[in-house]
Amino acid sequence: MHKLYERQVVGLALIILTALAGIDLLHDIAGGDTTIMVLHDVLNFGIPCGLLLYIWKLEPLKSQRRQKRLLQVAQRQRADLVQLSLLARKQLEGLAVFINAHFENWDLTPAEKEVALLLLKGFSMREIADLRDISERTARQQATAVYGKSGLNGRTGLSAFFLEDLLLPEVCDTFGNDQTQTLKIA
Repeated sequence: MHKLYERQVVGLALIILTALAGIDLLHDIAGGDTTIMVLHDVLNFGIPCGLLLYIWKLEPLKSQRRQKRLLQVAQRQRADLVQLSLLARKQLEGLAVFINAHFENWDLTPAEKEVALLLLKGFSMREIADLRDISERTARQQATAVYGKSGLNGRTGLSAFFLEDLLLPEVCDTFGNDQTQTLKIA
């Protein structure tokens, strides 16, 4: 808002200067002043006119172009975000299918599947019991059944089983060389 008033005040001052320089120029031409004096008055008239043109025409055009470019960048970024969101959603759906396939292979009951998912999400036994409206002892028994049917050793083993496939297959060595090595998880 302050900048708008500043632009108007500067514009008004330039209009006054231009008008005064124009009157002086006409007076000098009518009075038969020398060419140098008239040229001086032409410059005194032309510079404020040029500044007015810049303030009222060129600067707003530059601002509009800048705003248009920023809007285009924002639209591209929004489109990229939508694409990335869709890709992430597909990957999560793929992970869900992967997890469910293993749950099916392990012959987990629906209750055990639910407990296994809550374990993967990091809930404590107390939280799992509260969420499922069961006792903490029942939640522990179902978790133990999940570990037994899957052949995995506890919550860490369950999480590691699914996270292993999410890790990048190659990493740079610790010295930053270009050589890569494959991760081997026992």
